Amino acid sequence: MKPRFYETLYLLHPELNDETRQEISRKLQDIITQGGGEIIKVDPWPLQKLAYRVEKQTHGYYVLMEYGAPGDVIQELTRNLRIDERVLKFMTLKKDDEFDPEALKTTEAGKDTDQTEEETSEASGGEE
Repeated sequence: MKPRFYETLYLLHPELNDETRQEISRKLQDIITQGGGEIIKVDPWPLQKLAYRVEKQTHGYYVLMEYGAPGDVIQELTRNLRIDERVLKFMTLKKDDEFDPEALKTTEAGKDTDQTEEETSEASGGEE
């Protein structure tokens, strides 16, 4: 089965400490890599106020993961997210049928440099 490009966003309980949040993230990343997938980006967000209550919580920690993996890995990842009580909600999206990690890494690097150039031109008055 060929890998596809996925994105998973999950919401963690607000009372979890840094170590526990990192442990959950490592566990999920291990599921992906052991199943033949490759992690592109893991982006943990700071504590966020939620728009509505989720399991009686008004705050939570979001983590965004982008990765390539075969479909059976997604089933195992979903199973683990469902049974972990520390995960309040999650969502996995298939972003593309093709997964090319080298192209994605160069695209991410290009976005970072473009953003830096824009910020630099804004800081200098916008005229060059």
